[in-house]
Amino acid sequence: MSFNLLVSCPRGKESMARSELAYFLSDLGDNAPRISKTRFSGLLEAFTSLDPFIVVERAKEEALENPWNFRYVTKIVPIEKVVSTNLDEITKAARELENELSKCESFRVTVVKRDSSLEGDRVVSEVASLSSQRVDLKNPSCVFLIEVVGEVTGIAILKKSVFSLQRTINGVERITKI
Repeated sequence: MSFNLLVSCPRGKESMARSELAYFLSDLGDNAPRISKTRFSGLLEAFTSLDPFIVVERAKEEALENPWNFRYVTKIVPIEKVVSTNLDEITKAARELENELSKCESFRVTVVKRDSSLEGDRVVSEVASLSSQRVDLKNPSCVFLIEVVGEVTGIAILKKSVFSLQRTINGVERITKI
């Protein structure tokens, strides 16, 4: 399945999170999103006709205004490209996004791996070497995010203005940076 959102939820609550996300996307204007469980507990893939970055921004606004609307969805990550999980495909996709990365003052490459023998350090060095922008591991203006989900990998360039929604331990909604 192609996806442009990765959604986290508590383990065993995927069906409820799926319904919650479908309702939220419907409110935004997408009445037919494709949302499916992955083989990883607590992780959903979704494809929406809406801009995934706008979805995340609207989720942030909704969480601040009506935090009770997100009981099961704990994190929404926008995805720009989906490729097979291999270094050549990831590097090719990174080259396609490099023009967007050139608009950033600095960047960091973050690899999140799930069930993959792909070497994260090798992916980081390959992708980082494609850009002439300054690498800043502590306070980058952009994050080049590589989400490995088994056989497929989602890739996105996240700017500081893009946040993920995350539930804190005490149940209070807050917005946190990736």
